[in-house]
Amino acid sequence: MLKRLNAIKFLILVGLLTIAGLVFIGYFSASKKSEPKYRSKIEQIIYDTKNKSPKYVITLPDRNPKAKKAETEKLAIQNNEIKKEEVEKVDPLQEAMKNLPHLTTLGKMPNKHPLAFIDPNADLMEEQGNLYLPKTDGKQKPWEVYGKKVSIMPQFFKVAVVVKNYGVNQTNASLIADGLPDEVSFSFSPYALNIKDQVKYARTMGHETYMDFLLPSKDYLKSDSGPLSMSLTASLAENRNRLMTTIGGNFAIGGMVVSQGIADDSNVEQLSALLAELQKRGLLMLDASGEDFINNMKIDNLARLKADVVIENDFSREGLEKKLTEAENIAREKGRVVIVIKPKPSAILALSDWFKSFSPQLSYEQMKEQNITEIEKPFALVPLSNLVVE
Repeated sequence: MLKRLNAIKFLILVGLLTIAGLVFIGYFSASKKSEPKYRSKIEQIIYDTKNKSPKYVITLPDRNPKAKKAETEKLAIQNNEIKKEEVEKVDPLQEAMKNLPHLTTLGKMPNKHPLAFIDPNADLMEEQGNLYLPKTDGKQKPWEVYGKKVSIMPQFFKVAVVVKNYGVNQTNASLIADGLPDEVSFSFSPYALNIKDQVKYARTMGHETYMDFLLPSKDYLKSDSGPLSMSLTASLAENRNRLMTTIGGNFAIGGMVVSQGIADDSNVEQLSALLAELQKRGLLMLDASGEDFINNMKIDNLARLKADVVIENDFSREGLEKKLTEAENIAREKGRVVIVIKPKPSAILALSDWFKSFSPQLSYEQMKEQNITEIEKPFALVPLSNLVVE
């Protein structure tokens, strides 16, 4: 009986092992059938990741050489175009700086002739406190002595140009004195640095010299014409002291150029007294206020004249061309024109080009020799003092 039980156990064990073997074989066969088939070992390395990051990245060679060559050529062309654009690309700031007017382009005018008096004439100077003021000795007057007379052909129209607010930028002032013709006159700002030295240099370069007469600012809430300007709220004594300070720097000046500002019934009495002071000292007055009030004021024996064209605000190319054309028309009509202008680089360069357009002053014989029958631009520069009427 015991032997029979052992035989049954053995058979059961063998059956279990057989079943386990069949199950294992079936599972292994199913796993093999579900695996992808690879054409090569490389594909197996690439794709058989089994949810793991690949250990290798293989770049296969391009199977189309022509397409590869075309792509390379395309990239080369694109790179060349990018490089070309970088070379041709212009920095807007550099381009703007390049186009800015530079006074260095004026160069130096040849044949400069110093004026007779570089320093003030001792006979036409008086000392008051720490001021050295111009005066007349009864026979000679500063505006005449410190001026320069020039002669022009009778068929030419006289053009006097005064650059006002001069000397504030000392570097630009030197370039202007070097680069503009002798006949151009300068009116210095009372706030210019080293005025005495600047006046001497300008006169060495042949230019007549004057000082700005500053009226009260019309836009006094936004801008102030400074402590040396005439004031509506100051006394006559204070305004006179400001005037004396402006002209009392021990330099050779022929008069004053009245700038734009308030000139009306509110300050007419003080203005009359200050202009009379100029007359007493033998100084001329150029009215560049742009209005008629000062010109209509009666000041006995004051050497004076009024500017015909004042270039104060618009310094665009179109604006400057318009003003200079206006000046030409006035000169043809009146026989002369007086222009007052600020020393903006664009304005100075426009003036320089305008001067170069003037026809040369030739005698009748010279015109005949050169077969010139008509003078296109019969304009001639003269210093301011040449047009003054006393």
